[in-house]
Amino acid sequence: MNRSESSMWEAPVLSEDRAVDMEMLRDLRADPGVAVVDRLADQMKELRAVLPSPDPELLDESPRWVHYPWRRTVVRVLGPRSFRRLRFDRNRNKLTVQEQDRLRERTVGVVGLSAGSAVAQALALDGLCGALRLADFDAIELSNLNRVPGALVDLGVNKAVVAARRLAELDPYLGLCVWPDGVRADTAAAFVDGLDVLVDECDSFDTKIGLRIEAAKRGVPVVMATSDRGLIDVERFDLDAATPFHGLFGDLRPERLATLSSREKIPFALRLLGADRLSPRMGASLLEIDRSLTTWPQLGSEVMLGGAAVAAAVRRIGLGMSLRSGRSGVDIEDLLDGLVSPAGPVTASGRAADVDSPPDDPIDRVLYAAGRAPSGGNSQPWSISADGAVLTVALATDFVPTAIDIRCRGAYVALGAALQNARIAAAAHGILGPVRLAEDHPGGTGQPFATMEFADGADPALAAQYDRMLARGTNRRMCDGSLLSETDVEALRAAARQEGGDVRVVVGAENLTAIAEVLAESDRIRYLTEELRREMVAELRWPATGDLESGIDVDALGLDDVERTMLEVALRNDVLDQLEKWDLGQGLGRITGERLLRSAAMIVVTAPGPDPIDYVRAGMVAESVWICAHGLGLAVQPTSPVFLYAEDDDDLVRLCAPRVDAVRRLRSALDLSLGTKSGERYAILLRVGRGASEPIRSARRSDRVRRS
Repeated sequence: MNRSESSMWEAPVLSEDRAVDMEMLRDLRADPGVAVVDRLADQMKELRAVLPSPDPELLDESPRWVHYPWRRTVVRVLGPRSFRRLRFDRNRNKLTVQEQDRLRERTVGVVGLSAGSAVAQALALDGLCGALRLADFDAIELSNLNRVPGALVDLGVNKAVVAARRLAELDPYLGLCVWPDGVRADTAAAFVDGLDVLVDECDSFDTKIGLRIEAAKRGVPVVMATSDRGLIDVERFDLDAATPFHGLFGDLRPERLATLSSREKIPFALRLLGADRLSPRMGASLLEIDRSLTTWPQLGSEVMLGGAAVAAAVRRIGLGMSLRSGRSGVDIEDLLDGLVSPAGPVTASGRAADVDSPPDDPIDRVLYAAGRAPSGGNSQPWSISADGAVLTVALATDFVPTAIDIRCRGAYVALGAALQNARIAAAAHGILGPVRLAEDHPGGTGQPFATMEFADGADPALAAQYDRMLARGTNRRMCDGSLLSETDVEALRAAARQEGGDVRVVVGAENLTAIAEVLAESDRIRYLTEELRREMVAELRWPATGDLESGIDVDALGLDDVERTMLEVALRNDVLDQLEKWDLGQGLGRITGERLLRSAAMIVVTAPGPDPIDYVRAGMVAESVWICAHGLGLAVQPTSPVFLYAEDDDDLVRLCAPRVDAVRRLRSALDLSLGTKSGERYAILLRVGRGASEPIRSARRSDRVRRS
């Protein structure tokens, strides 16, 4: 390779819609010494698979040909916009598309292409700038190849040229400018001018000082990494009028440093690196310079770590993120010394389906049955008590409703379910008496309550449900997708009519798909809204804690290993805050959506009126239907969109003001899919289908049910 060839680093980009470019391409293809690489079809296939699907204008963008003269090769590639969309697709969402666009407007200069080559590579890989200036006067030598990503064929080639070639082969659309003479005192100003960030990886102390003086004049931030113990140094001249090197060298001028010998520069080097933070091996090696070593040692792996650290700093600066002046380190050796065994996976406890059994006394059995009723989040909002004559069901005085349980409507449904269980148990034991529902508790709390007298009454239809009622539970597992028969649907409706109510059984793939989309989006909103998220997390109980008397046991969620692992990530506040900032998180509702799509039907139970007592009555109907579904061999899971108990816009605003428009649209969409009539009020939605049985039963609080 002659001298002119050894300095080649520019890769001309030829456009297929320019005649002069195509003439040049024909000449290149006619040259038997030039290789042609055309993998455009593979690139297009990959581009079409990107999510979300690229716009047609990207798919139709004219491709290009890139000529790499030092390789004697031309390569066909996507056009610039589609190329960037595909090449940086795997950077998302560590970097969003919008952030990538912002960073592409930045120009970064790197001085010193030994350690700096790792920096330049990291910047290009991450797409942290649209243009790079590379400066180094030195050529590749064999001893450089312990840390410079070059090759034997690059020996004698300028380091900046070698770096530029590698980057051009990675991204032909990256703007590159090579300074093969390096940066001197008389050229430092020109190099720094127009930069957004300056990266200093050069060895010359006088050049380091001179660059910082020029950067400070122009308000250009400077980032530097040294390979020992991962030192990263940041000087935000764009934010503060600071002295170079944080004032460590006072007002030392580069002219003075240029006159010092290598030995005389050692104190400055130690002050720069920090004599007290040098690794033992680096400290010992410095004492051997000019004795058994020619210069200080550097490991390529540590240089790569420095490149990653500098890239992270440049990213923060380029995106206007928080980053102050100062220095820190990433000491791999300390990290390795601090290795600890990770916590083992939390696995299902294998608990039996029932953790207790009904007592012997008939009244105690009625109390036990009432306490086994379902409630939102297994909150058990009731206070259930009985003497020898009367059983009373009311809201517990310490019960605090969640935000989605607007005006305790969901809690009232739970009271109705508890009352229904008590009636069934009393009928089965021949002690069923009259039931009374009242709008206001005798204590004047303004809350409804219910009583059931103990008498000698019987009700064979209720009594026949006793065993099924005790076995009833929530089954959140995936169903098999099989359909309900007409006999099943009629049985569910009959169970509702038996308690004076009615249900809609919504079936059909189109309806269930529409409902699944609404419920999945509702889950996303719940995850991303701080108060709703906090309450959702508070409902969950992890087996390792042992606190399982209330809330939802995570083992009972019916999750497979992948879903359970993803849940642990999805419950992290920092992850959810990031998704909320991006307005993403479509995957957060995946579990709900997928389960509904594999279900047989959605059962809709409505309240007959707006008063609390109407929701209690609806709870009795819902429990009757749930017990019937269990008897039919169906898995049943209540589903609660965040707006389930919102009756008007005021309720929606209190629930989720920042997303009220989105929630309003979701409610309208659900009403349409469920065939909800004007004025109807949801009491509960039950997802039903056939699938594996649920072995985990929710535990119950002992302090909410008592005999006086």
